[in-house]
Formats: sequence, structure tokens, C-alpha cells
Amino acid sequence: MIELLERIGYWPCYCVWELTLACNLKCLHCGSYAGARRESELTLEELYRVADALAELRCERVTLSGGEPTLHPDWHLIGRRLTDRGIGVNIISNGWDWDDEQFARARHGGLTNLGFSLDGLEPAHDHVRRKGSFARTMGAIDRAVAEGWRVAVVSCINTLNLHSLPEMGQMLRDHGVVHWQLQLGLPSGHLADNRELVIDPEELLWIVPLLAEMGEQGGDDFEVVGSHNIGYYGKWEQALRGADGTPIDFWVGCRAGIHVIGIESNGNVKGCLSLPSAMHGEDRFVEGCVGERPLQEIWRDAEAFDRNRSFDERLLASFCGVCRYRDICRGGCSWAAYSYATDRYDNPYCFYRQAVRLGRLDLLDGDEPSAEELEVARRIAR
Repeated sequence: MIELLERIGYWPCYCVWELTLACNLKCLHCGSYAGARRESELTLEELYRVADALAELRCERVTLSGGEPTLHPDWHLIGRRLTDRGIGVNIISNGWDWDDEQFARARHGGLTNLGFSLDGLEPAHDHVRRKGSFARTMGAIDRAVAEGWRVAVVSCINTLNLHSLPEMGQMLRDHGVVHWQLQLGLPSGHLADNRELVIDPEELLWIVPLLAEMGEQGGDDFEVVGSHNIGYYGKWEQALRGADGTPIDFWVGCRAGIHVIGIESNGNVKGCLSLPSAMHGEDRFVEGCVGERPLQEIWRDAEAFDRNRSFDERLLASFCGVCRYRDICRGGCSWAAYSYATDRYDNPYCFYRQAVRLGRLDLLDGDEPSAEELEVARRIAR
């Protein structure tokens, strides 16, 4: 699969850009320890240079993120710079303070849609974020819909909202949301200190069919998409993966540093913004800093992003090491594998792995596990 991706070529098709680490909430599941601004956050001129570099590198879509991106005074100017260069731009906000000024800034920035974080019905959402935040976020959603915006919602699946997802999906659809992305809450950042909120890997056997079913019921006016840390393979793989609009309707491995890039507010560059860095006492995933050399040079560095670009399937361990999909999957989502066990090469958050381990071969759409897969599955706890 790596050889195929090399022939296709590496370019940062999708960028998640942390404009600031400042945040007005302190969520129990925040993976980046947001709250205070980073030291030496980029100046407006430096941000403009990064925006221009993304355009030169043929980036197609940028999500403005944080922290809370609307706390950056120039977020709308960055959006405008990107859109003027032909890049689609959206934002993911906690929705706490969307007043007239924020909506005016969104219009100035030329955003394609507005995205809001919502992590359950009111009791669950307010528990993990802040009392009163559910009402504020829903207010922002309703106003955005009334003003004609395409509105997306991103939800972090945890033990508090897991079994209310169908009800939540119906609520979002009733309020005019057109796109709902769900991702697993993984034990990274604050969630590592609140592990009672982290779902068990075997819950994927319930989550994956549910997301596929909700996606089929949603139709064209309400897309339900599982993020890249949910999957992989089995009976619902095409329904789950095909819902995100990509031409390939099955998982082809982590694309951090291949077609995805993450930029931190101090200019540090990673293959994926979710990967740990200085806030976690880590530096191994940082490929360079735009304050020291241009983004184009960092991206084109032959030695950069080698965890994916030079991936060797022989490094895979445990079930991942014998899995029939190992050359395509390459261990699933790097962030999921690392956050669960600090091991990039052994990922328990896998639908196929859990189905084999628990003997649910009826969920595998005719796949017959090998004797080696069955033996390893019997030996592992998860």
C-alpha cells in the first residue's frame, strides 16, 4: 500500500490548523490540554506565510481549530487569506460565544461551513464541557442554520453519550444540521485522567453498525461520518468509509504526513494535529517548525513523516502483526494506537480485531480468520 501511495504522491490535501491553544472551556476529554495560549504563538504575518505555503502545496481543505479558534483575534483574516487562494475553509468551535461579531467574521472569512462540538444530550455534554454550554452551542447551531449556513457537528463518543447516539442524531437532524462526524474519545490529554469516560474497544462491535445504519437513514440531507479512528473492515466497512465522500470506500491506513497535516499555534508541524507533542512531554512527532524553515521545506523533507511514509509492516505487533489487512491498514489510526498503549504498532481499537477476538465472525462479511489470527486473538486481552 505504501508503494501505491507513493505513486499517487504526497501532498497535504487536508490540514487541521490550531490557531491558538487558548480556550474558554476546560473539557474533561480535551486531548491537547487547551486553556492558556502557547508561548510564542505565530504572528499574523507568519500565519499569512503558512496560508500561502498551504496553497502552494495544493492543500484543498483547512479546518481552523484550537483551543477555541474564535479566541484568536485574526481567525477570520486567516480564513479569508486561504479562501482567496482557492482553499475550502471551515471552523470547529465549542459554540460558547457566537454573537453578531463572530458570525460577521465567519462571513468575512468566506467559510464553507460552520462546525460545532457537541458531545451528547444536555447532561452528558455539560458534564464534560461546562454547565450551560449545551444551550449555548445549540443556540449557535440554530442561528447558523437560520442564517443559511451549512452546519456540521463533531462529537466525541464516550461512556456518557454512547447509548444516546440515535436520539442525538435525530435531534441534530431536526435542528437542520447537515453533517455529523463522530470520533472515539481516546485516553490522551485530559481524557487520560478521566478514563471512566473512555469506551472499551469491544464497543466498536455496536458502534460501527450503528453509524452505518444512521448514515443510510440520513440520506443526502444528513451525512453521518465516522472519523479515521473508527473502524476497520468487516460487514459495514463500505457503508462507514464511503460516507465521507472519498473515492475509496475502505480504510487504506493512516494518512498523517501523506495527505494530512497538522499545524500547532507555535508553528510546530505534525502529520496529524491529534498526535502528542510538547503539552504531553513529547517531541518525536514534530517534524519541524515554520518559524525555523518554510512549511514547503518541512513537507518535502525526505526524512520527515517517516512513521507513515516509510512504514514497515514488520514492526506491527500482537494481532496487528498477523492481521490479513496489515499491509493496507498499517495499524489503523496512529493516535488511537499511541494513546491507548503508547504503542503505534498494536491498536486494539479495531472492529475486525474485536470481532475475531470475541468470536463474532458473523460480523465479518464472509472473511474467515486464519489459524494464526485466531490463535493470537485468543491470547490477547483486548
